Amino acid sequence: MKKQLFIFSMSLLVCLAVFSSNVYAACTSNSCYGQIERLYISGGTLYISTDGDESLLDCTSPASVYVTLTTDNPNFKNYYAMMLTSMSLNNNIGLRIENGSSRCSVVYTYMDNNTN
Repeated sequence: MKKQLFIFSMSLLVCLAVFSSNVYAACTSNSCYGQIERLYISGGTLYISTDGDESLLDCTSPASVYVTLTTDNPNFKNYYAMMLTSMSLNNNIGLRIENGSSRCSVVYTYMDNNTN
């Protein structure tokens, strides 16, 4: 009986460890919070895809999977540096969009310390 309980406990811990990294990945009507899956720049626009569902945002998401940031945004370099940092550290990042925008324009970004 103790062996079965031990195996069950270990299995539960493994499942929690595997799924805990995506527990907070989500998009709401005005933001996405999670890990960045893809970044690409085309025609002066940075396209950002997260592990959340961008179609839930209150904006018109390009291909229903991207939020955007134009390279002429005065804070572009700061936001882009934060996104690259979050990707390299596998940290979650928050992307607040402009509600009702035609291409889900990013208004600001934020990143939390993911150490436990």
